[in-house]
Amino acid sequence: MTDSVDEQTLRFANGLTHTVRAVTVEAPEFQVNVAGDDPWFATVRPEDEAAINLTIGGRCLLDLTVSFQCTLSQKHPYMLIERSQFGLRPHGGGEWLVRLDYEHHPAGNLPCSHLHVHAHRDAWTFLMTRDGKGSQRRAVRRRGAADKTPHVSDVHFPAGGPRLRPTLEDFLIMTIQDLGVDHTPNAMEALTQARADWRLEQTKSIVASSQDTAADVLRGLGWSVTPPDGYEPKPALPDWLYRY
Repeated sequence: MTDSVDEQTLRFANGLTHTVRAVTVEAPEFQVNVAGDDPWFATVRPEDEAAINLTIGGRCLLDLTVSFQCTLSQKHPYMLIERSQFGLRPHGGGEWLVRLDYEHHPAGNLPCSHLHVHAHRDAWTFLMTRDGKGSQRRAVRRRGAADKTPHVSDVHFPAGGPRLRPTLEDFLIMTIQDLGVDHTPNAMEALTQARADWRLEQTKSIVASSQDTAADVLRGLGWSVTPPDGYEPKPALPDWLYRY
């Protein structure tokens, strides 16, 4: 029996709390706020929308912000992540350092999973003041006439699409391995296990949406695979394969 969408979302929030507390035990608890029932919609954020403080060498230097907006899938009775954002900024405020955004239904020809890097370099500025006529985005095509200096953070670096995007665990491991963020002794084990669980769930989703391909692969490996009664092969590949 499938858990209700509320139960699924609460379990998801509890998992996020476990993930961030593997790094910093004083991280706030993630809470679920159901904002509507028709259609069902909920947000998952730390309590009071608080930032998660990260320390380096015992000093609180970074604030990690995490938020998810969830909906009910139209294809099956499961919670679906409609939007998420992980961001790092200096502790206490200031310009972002980096943000990893996901939009299940992005607008304006944006990649659904993308990275914003907040940095400055003259070579990027030079490139981004040209009229990007090859782009489908009007703001990019008319950049040369813009009244403001473009920033590297305006670029949406693609980050894996809807199924293969980086996880919160990837983001936290990056802060540990590349920035030296303080963490609990079991942090890496907990983060890598949580990431493995996520990837396994994504694998199940990929197989479910690509049954013909999965069956062909298994047959090629020597398995005997028989379709269920009444099954008809899909005439086209699943939509997510083509998404930017």
